[in-house]
Amino acid sequence: MGEKKRHLVTETVEAQPSSKEPSKEEDVEKRLKEAIEELEKEKAKSADYLRRLQYLQADFENYRKRVEKEMSDNRQFGNQRLLSDLIVVNDELELALREAGESKENPTITEGVGMVHKRLQTLLSREGVEKIQSIGSKFNPDLHEAALRVESDEEEGTIVEEVRQGYTLRGKVLRPSIVKVAENSVGRESKSEKRDLEEREDNEQA
Repeated sequence: MGEKKRHLVTETVEAQPSSKEPSKEEDVEKRLKEAIEELEKEKAKSADYLRRLQYLQADFENYRKRVEKEMSDNRQFGNQRLLSDLIVVNDELELALREAGESKENPTITEGVGMVHKRLQTLLSREGVEKIQSIGSKFNPDLHEAALRVESDEEEGTIVEEVRQGYTLRGKVLRPSIVKVAENSVGRESKSEKRDLEEREDNEQA
């Protein structure tokens, strides 16, 4: 009877859960913590992938804009060169028309040249080429090149004659005008007197 009692006590002790084993709540809490850590890792990966994608998108956008600008610059350069050549042709047609008008010979040819000249003028205008207005305006180094300074009653710096017509292309100078600029005799004398005075002062100091 004593032996049987000891055996029952042993089974009862073995059947009781060990105090060191984790409870169900602790196990669930541990798994939840691991799941949250895994989720945070995945979120960090997603954020990193998104950041890399944004960098790639920005790089591609910059590349696209650069290529478009280069293509636009190439087209514009090609157009400018072609239009500059057409302006020279326009000069030659205008010269031919002036000479034909003075000689009053071959009116049929003159009429034909005039029609070609008008069509060329229309084409240049359509492409944004405009004449630079020079005579009577003030000399502007951004628009004009001074060929000569001539004595005139006009205000100092006024353009009195145009040697070669200048043109702009959409607001930018395609070819500057070559002009003659007014110089008053009074202004010229003042400059001469000032220059003589400076020379005398230099001689005195020497």
